[in-house]
Amino acid sequence: MSNNNLLRPDFTEDLVGFMVQSMLTISRFPRAPFALVPLSKTDEVIYGADALIESISPIYIQFKRSFAYPEYSASRIIKDRKGLKIDYSPKTLFFDLRAKKPHHTEFQHNVLFDLKSQLDSAGKGKAFYAAPLFLNRTAYLLAVHMSALLSWRPWHYFRDYPFLEQTQTVLTSTGSIRFHNIPILKEHIVIPPHAKVTTHKHRYSYLETGTEVCFHEPTQVDGANSLGQEIYDFLRFRDGQPTTEMIGFEDSRSFLADLSSGITDLNSQQLGDNISNRWIAFGEYLRKEFEIFQFGLIKLRN
Repeated sequence: MSNNNLLRPDFTEDLVGFMVQSMLTISRFPRAPFALVPLSKTDEVIYGADALIESISPIYIQFKRSFAYPEYSASRIIKDRKGLKIDYSPKTLFFDLRAKKPHHTEFQHNVLFDLKSQLDSAGKGKAFYAAPLFLNRTAYLLAVHMSALLSWRPWHYFRDYPFLEQTQTVLTSTGSIRFHNIPILKEHIVIPPHAKVTTHKHRYSYLETGTEVCFHEPTQVDGANSLGQEIYDFLRFRDGQPTTEMIGFEDSRSFLADLSSGITDLNSQQLGDNISNRWIAFGEYLRKEFEIFQFGLIKLRN
């Protein structure tokens, strides 16, 4: 792929992961016994004693950063989009798939795809890529600031709540958090892995609006969303209960065994009989080997 006119971000993928994780991992939902937390050895302290966990539903995210080509570039990405007759103006954002590590037998993309397939089949979780729709930190912070200013109405000045409730309300009476209204999460695109690959030399491209996604074979693909909307749809509460199906924590042993099968061996002799240790070990392995972050929506015991 040509680097001609390539526009590079001024931040790392680690920063993307940290930024989004800080917004997602709200310690406890108001008026509801739920929490959304990272699950790995590094983050074990966040959610405390596993004896408090009643049920779980996992989410797997591969954080990416976006690169870009302007519309006048001679890059293959722009040529592919022209050939498919999809928009590429004023610039096209994209990210590459991750190459194998020397000791890996499978591509990171295929690991994420297999997780998604199993979770979709069971109806009990999510797996996807998440990438910011911006290239530099300064412009991003300005966009967040402006999103608040543009929602301001002068005639609300003497009211207790100065923003338009329908567009800026984050909390509801049931304890649901409107993640799709949080600016930082609206500024990220979610792309589920749509097919297996035999090489890492592929990429996903998309517009700054988070629309018209192309996988560079090339083909146009569906299923993209904003990160805020994706999380909101996953967590949307119904009478104080999330719409996603939760798995009893003790009953999640076989489910976790199926998820981890073919990825890593969760050796019971090393981990013991503690189901929490097994979830943490799987999350740590995914994070260390594939940079896939494991989150869990957990219901806490009363």
